Amino acid sequence: MLFFVIRDHIGVTPLSNLRNTLLADLSNIWSSLSKPTGLEKSKIEDYFDFAFAALPHKILQPEKFVQEVGRLGERFRAGHRSGAQHTLHGDSELEGGVFLPEYHRRIPADGFSVYAGGVWDQIVNNKDLDLPTQQELLAQFRCDEISREVLEAFDIGIAPLEEQQAEGVRAGKPTVLADLGETGRNARVSAVKAFEVEASRYHKGVFARKRVELEGKIDTRLKALYAGQLQAAHKAGVSSFTDKVSASVKAGQKKGASYDFSDIVTREKEAALKQFESEAKSLTIDGVPWTNFKQQYVLYSKDLDEVSGRLRKEEMRRLATRVERWVRSRLGDSVGLEFNKIGSGRGGSGAPEEGEKPASEKDLWDRIWNVFLSTVKEAETRFGDRAKSFDATQDEIEVGIWRLKRKSWAVLKSKIDEEVMEGNILLKLRENFEDKFRYDEVGVPRIWRPTDDIEGLYT
Repeated sequence: MLFFVIRDHIGVTPLSNLRNTLLADLSNIWSSLSKPTGLEKSKIEDYFDFAFAALPHKILQPEKFVQEVGRLGERFRAGHRSGAQHTLHGDSELEGGVFLPEYHRRIPADGFSVYAGGVWDQIVNNKDLDLPTQQELLAQFRCDEISREVLEAFDIGIAPLEEQQAEGVRAGKPTVLADLGETGRNARVSAVKAFEVEASRYHKGVFARKRVELEGKIDTRLKALYAGQLQAAHKAGVSSFTDKVSASVKAGQKKGASYDFSDIVTREKEAALKQFESEAKSLTIDGVPWTNFKQQYVLYSKDLDEVSGRLRKEEMRRLATRVERWVRSRLGDSVGLEFNKIGSGRGGSGAPEEGEKPASEKDLWDRIWNVFLSTVKEAETRFGDRAKSFDATQDEIEVGIWRLKRKSWAVLKSKIDEEVMEGNILLKLRENFEDKFRYDEVGVPRIWRPTDDIEGLYT
């Protein structure tokens, strides 16, 4: 747009004549210029619109000059063409103002000084003037400025949370930050919205690219913060799951009631997964794919399964220990009672000197073997029933029973070795002898008289 202001000294020269003269001179100048290939026949009107205005003499007609300048100022505003012609040779073809819509370069007012400075630098340095490039450079400059301002505001809300999380890591106690999802989501939305409001007035391509860069910077920090949050929730959840399962098992053992280990694990695992899922969902940001956190949920579930397996194995070992202790006690008492039935003396329950021995001695080893078989059978039943409540596999149950049988056999052998030691056998025989010597056949204490055959009974 070329706008000519003509000061009329004498007020007699028609404006139309001056306009035509100027246009003719400009056309001649344009024709004499060397043009790029293919544009040799182009006209100046193809690239410029012209408008003219006449002002009274400032000294000779000061009042009219001020009045016309005021009217001239009103023309510098948005307008549109009144006719179909492309070229503008007169004021009659303009309506509203001289700034037509096609002149707009989408340069916001707050960035015009930078844009104009860049254009002028290009002209001063005699370089090729590329206005679209200048618009992009302006947009890059202003978008970077706006992005820095937005990130400063974002940092105010996020930096304390990052420091708190880092402090927990340094202390070896990762902290689950309260309301982190809402805080991070609001900070991100506010930052992006503030950038859009200020930067969307500039070059659309540059604005879109810079918005993506800003979102990338914000997401990088939020991603690290959220990853630390989920790691802390992961560690705290596994620890809480372990403690709760152990506490429930101990409570069941103290009460002496039959508790189902599998039910305890299932219940606590569901609660732990639900809590972790709730925390992960609170960190979700609409339209941001990396806030899905499905992978973290799967890893957390696997870790809970591993902990469940470890706790189950520990509980299986404790079960085996309890059953083995029961077998040791049961076999010790039963085998001891059988050996205590061994006697020596005349009649009664003692073994006779001659003839067939009583049942207490004749089938001693058969009775001990039967006691062993019945005890081990009952122990297998106890172990199998409890192991099933732990959700143990059939192979694990079979291996546990096999170990139980081996240890039960070792207990039996150890008990028999103890009972058949010479000292213990002599002690039992002595106790039985003293019982027969002191008490009669019906169990009444003997009162010895001088005429009693003490030596014969002793023999």
